[in-house]
Amino acid sequence: MKATQRSIVKLAGLMLALLLLPVGSAAQTKKKSPPPPTPVEQITGHTATLPDRQLRFALPDGVTLDDGLSEDEAVAIALWNNAQLHTDLAALGLARADLLDAGLLRNPILQIVLPLGPYHQFESLLNFPLEVFWQRRKRVAAAAAEVERVAVSLEQNALNLMRDVRLTYTDLWLAGERARLAEEAVRVRGQIVRLTNVRLRVGDVSDLEATAARLDESLAVEQAVRLRREVGITQNRLRQWLGMSADMPFTMNEPKTEPTAMQVALKPDSSVSLDEMRKLALASRPDLRAAELAMEAAAKRAKWEQSRIAALAGLLNLKQGEGVPFAPRPGLLAELPIFNRNQGGIARADAEVERAAWQYLAVQQRIAGEVQEAFQQAQQARESLTVWQTQVMPQAAENARLSERAFNQGDQSYLYVLDAVRRVVDVRVREAELRADLQRAAAQLARSIGQKVEKPSHAKP
Repeated sequence: MKATQRSIVKLAGLMLALLLLPVGSAAQTKKKSPPPPTPVEQITGHTATLPDRQLRFALPDGVTLDDGLSEDEAVAIALWNNAQLHTDLAALGLARADLLDAGLLRNPILQIVLPLGPYHQFESLLNFPLEVFWQRRKRVAAAAAEVERVAVSLEQNALNLMRDVRLTYTDLWLAGERARLAEEAVRVRGQIVRLTNVRLRVGDVSDLEATAARLDESLAVEQAVRLRREVGITQNRLRQWLGMSADMPFTMNEPKTEPTAMQVALKPDSSVSLDEMRKLALASRPDLRAAELAMEAAAKRAKWEQSRIAALAGLLNLKQGEGVPFAPRPGLLAELPIFNRNQGGIARADAEVERAAWQYLAVQQRIAGEVQEAFQQAQQARESLTVWQTQVMPQAAENARLSERAFNQGDQSYLYVLDAVRRVVDVRVREAELRADLQRAAAQLARSIGQKVEKPSHAKP
């Protein structure tokens, strides 16, 4: 009887050790080092899980609004605070959770029959899944490929955000230039109206000419009011990209006058060709790399689905009681793949592989089209700006100079001088628009060729 009790105690201790085994595995899992940060996490300074302090607007280290907001600072602030980017970044945490789940083993099932009633016999049955030994590796490989795909695709999201911030920054600068030049145009047209009224009183001009001058002034006033409101609208749009509240003021810095590397590549004497741009895009675009990783992940999922034809479990039967010696007996529990051999899962995985392959081809074609369109738009903007700055603007300035000299010599009235000045103002407005077009084209081309997501100089390390 004592020997039976000792055997039952030993058996209970064995069962307790088996129950505590998952706890020890969980403790070891918690001690694992966190995964290395992705390029997007490095550039934003955030991880997939944000602490409370990062859920509020904050300026990156080295960025201050006291000396004005530059374009690079705007990009750094957006990467630091844009809520949509970090919403997308949370998808990386979901993919990592799936990877963690893929590496977990199914819990064993323990059945215990207590020695109660007329049968004084302790019996237990341990069921441990065995298919994980050949399925786990393939499942983990598929989940790891998916994590890498999500991480690379987030780099494209960061590139898109950088492009959008630069475009909006350019729009805000252009809106400010238009509003400033519109005020100057109102001033010039007001002087023209005053001189026209004087000439009307002395009979030098007709009522039709005076009315036309007043109409021109009214149109200029309406345009100036509209452009002033456009500045506020564009500023609010930039605030949204930056994650900035409406009560936080900022002023813009004068955009860079020196050409960027992208603009230098667009000059007529540049040796960079469209084919080189296209090759660079195919080599560096994150969305193309993500499509390639999607094919790899789909292929690995297909291999995993093929390994899920049947389930197999190991059994360990333990008995102990009066007149029954301790007798552990191993066994197997197998699912016979007669009717269900995971045909649906395999077919779905094969279809995903085919879809991923076509998606890769579609991304290639889209990249080629985007690069060609952006390259041509950038060249057109560069050529138009060059013609405007080398021909139109000097001619307008020369016309104003000759009109003023003729007025000083008494050959013309001051009205001709004001009309020449009005043309100069209109030419400067168009020059600002062409400069903005070139900045937009450079931003679009940088995004289309997959300019690498590099850490801004003002981003937190």
